[in-house]
Amino acid sequence: MGSSLPMEKLDKSNYASWSYKMHQYLLGHGYWSYVEGANDAEPDATHRNFPTWEQSASRVMYYFASSVEDQLRNYIRDAKTPKDAWTNLKRVFTASTTIRKMQLRQEFSNVRQKDLSVANYIARIKEICDSLGSINMTVEEDKMVQVCLRGLVSRFRSF
Repeated sequence: MGSSLPMEKLDKSNYASWSYKMHQYLLGHGYWSYVEGANDAEPDATHRNFPTWEQSASRVMYYFASSVEDQLRNYIRDAKTPKDAWTNLKRVFTASTTIRKMQLRQEFSNVRQKDLSVANYIARIKEICDSLGSINMTVEEDKMVQVCLRGLVSRFRSF
């Protein structure tokens, strides 16, 4: 397993996508139990399993630190366990606050294709909708289509 993670870094706009990919990555490499809490209890430093636990927990914390933008690292820096770090990030990004709702609604309303490929543009819309869904706000399919068509570059607006 290499030291680089096969995903984009977590930033203010991609939590739904990042958390799904990180979950799959950790699950596939046998580390999800450190986030889930099954391996959350740190053994006593004198316990024979402590070095293994510490190494695995540190590896997960390294993955987190390597996969978040610099300004978000503060949310995980003081976490004692991978579970605490995950919980801190989840709390920040899934908080159902008025400001977060307004920010995501604004992003959704203003999303434009610009220089994105059609596939990446659709993925961006889906990502915003997933983020809205993570705070219990659903976007109806016809609204997604409307926003998608409105934001296409001019060469696609002939329909």
